[in-house]
Amino acid sequence: MPWDSFATALRGMRERVSPESAGIAPSLPRPRRVPGLRRDELAGRAGISEEHIRRMEQGRRRPSPTVVDALAAALRLSADEHHHLRTLAGFAPPAGRAGLVPREITPAARRMLDRLTEVPACVCDATWSVLAGNERWDAYACPAGAAQGRDRNMAWRVFTEASSDVFRTPEHVAAVRTSMVAGLRTAAQRYPADPELRSLISDLYARGGAFTRLWDGPPDQPDGLDRLDVPDGHGGRTSFDKDVLTLAPGDLRLVVFTRP
Repeated sequence: MPWDSFATALRGMRERVSPESAGIAPSLPRPRRVPGLRRDELAGRAGISEEHIRRMEQGRRRPSPTVVDALAAALRLSADEHHHLRTLAGFAPPAGRAGLVPREITPAARRMLDRLTEVPACVCDATWSVLAGNERWDAYACPAGAAQGRDRNMAWRVFTEASSDVFRTPEHVAAVRTSMVAGLRTAAQRYPADPELRSLISDLYARGGAFTRLWDGPPDQPDGLDRLDVPDGHGGRTSFDKDVLTLAPGDLRLVVFTRP
C-alpha cells in the first residue's frame, strides 16, 4: 500500500490523543475499548467521514492537503507534527509555516457554505480575496465573484472604487475600509513572505488616499456595522448587514450577509 507511513503516523497520533485534550467532553463512566480518540470522534472534530479516515489509516486513500490540515487541527498537533504529517502525505509544509497566505477551501469552509442555504455567504482568504460563495451569494452576482485576479479582492475593489452595484453610506464605507486595513495589517505580520500580499499592499499604498492614511495611522478596529444595499433583481434594492467569522484551520474568512 503506497501510503503506509502516513497511515501508521495517523493511527499513532490518533491513539496518543486523549478525548479531553482534543476538547471532547467526557461521556458516561465506562471503559474505552481503544486508546486515544475513536475514529468517529476524530471524524466529527475534523469534518471528515469516518470511512474516509478508516481508508487513510489502512493506506488505501491518499489525503488532500486540506484534509491533512483538518486532521492536524482536530488532533491539536504542534507545528512540527503538522509539518511531519504533511511530509508523509507528500505535501509541502503548511502555508503559514512558509510565510504564505493559505488559499485553499478547507472541508470546514465548504461545509459551512453548503449548510448556509438561506443567506448569501462567501469565503475569503486572509487578504480579502474571494475563494468561493454559496448559491444565494452567486444569485446576487457579486462582481468580485465573477472577476479574475486582483479584482476578486474585496479590499482592492473598495479602495479603488471598482464598478459595482453595491451601495454603502459614507459611514459604512469608512467602517469597512478600517476593517480591511486592520485585516491586511494582521495578514502582513502573519505571512511576511507572501508576494501577492506584499504587492497588494504596495499598490494600494502607492495610490494614496484613504488606504495610505489608514495604513500610516494608528491601528484601529471599527466599531460600526457594515451595511450595504444591492439590487434585488426586481428593480428595487435589498439591505444586508455583513458579519465576518474566522475559520480555522486555513485562516479563512466566512462573510455572511443577513437582512437587518
